[in-house]
Amino acid sequence: MKKFVSGVIVGVLLFAGASVFADSASLIGKKVQGLYTIEKSGKKVADAIVIDGSAYAPIRAVAEVTGAGLSVEGKKIIMSTEDSQIASDNKEVEVSRLNIKIDLINKQIQTYQDSIVDIQGKIAKEQKKKDTVTMEGSKEIAQFTIDDYERQITSAQAKIDAANAEIAALQAQVTALEK
Repeated sequence: MKKFVSGVIVGVLLFAGASVFADSASLIGKKVQGLYTIEKSGKKVADAIVIDGSAYAPIRAVAEVTGAGLSVEGKKIIMSTEDSQIASDNKEVEVSRLNIKIDLINKQIQTYQDSIVDIQGKIAKEQKKKDTVTMEGSKEIAQFTIDDYERQITSAQAKIDAANAEIAALQAQVTALEK
């Protein structure tokens, strides 16, 4: 009788243990009902199997095709949302756009600086002309021309200062986006 009771207890324990294990690993021992091909834009991505009416596909292949991020932490597989990927792409595009704008403004500054150098050369010529001319009216005309050139230099310098301020603001935006 002891053997019979022991046998029943062992049988119950084995049966209970097997049913608990079967619940935690529900796909083990199940029959694959079908094999499907996953495609995107007409190109094969991977194969998926169907068990009990549910399709099971390799997550890395699906994540790569959809552009979602994928990471594994312990026993968790974490897919980043497509929105975060789009936001990241948008940041990169915005940073590139701002850098292009900064380059264009730097080229404008160089043009203004070249213009100032050119005007300074013209001022030097007018100053020599003014110093060599003996007629009073000609000296006044030369001085008027010099004054006009100096106003042009002042205007160009103001444009350079405004452009430098705009560059500083754009660089602050780039720094904020890159954080």
